[in-house]
Amino acid sequence: MTEQLTLAWDTEITRHADNTVTLRAARPLHRMSTRQAARLLGCSEWTVGKLYQRGVLSGWKPGAAATKRKDGRASNASIVLDAGGVLLYKQSVSRSGVY
Repeated sequence: MTEQLTLAWDTEITRHADNTVTLRAARPLHRMSTRQAARLLGCSEWTVGKLYQRGVLSGWKPGAAATKRKDGRASNASIVLDAGGVLLYKQSVSRSGVY
């Protein structure tokens, strides 16, 4: 039995004059946006946000502590997710088959 390994890498795409394209893995991702996580998990950004809110995915909101809203609502700062946690969640979901 073979096991599938998923890695998240930041990539660089280079277009050449002869219409060829070179794709190069630049560096492994340590953090990712909700958009990147949604693409990797095959779900919507809204679902990724809910998984973060429920504590299933680990991450943080970089501007949330510095910016307090005057209306008392929660911060609307963008979510930065831990790439390792997203990959572990993807692995556990693929094994169980349940989202």
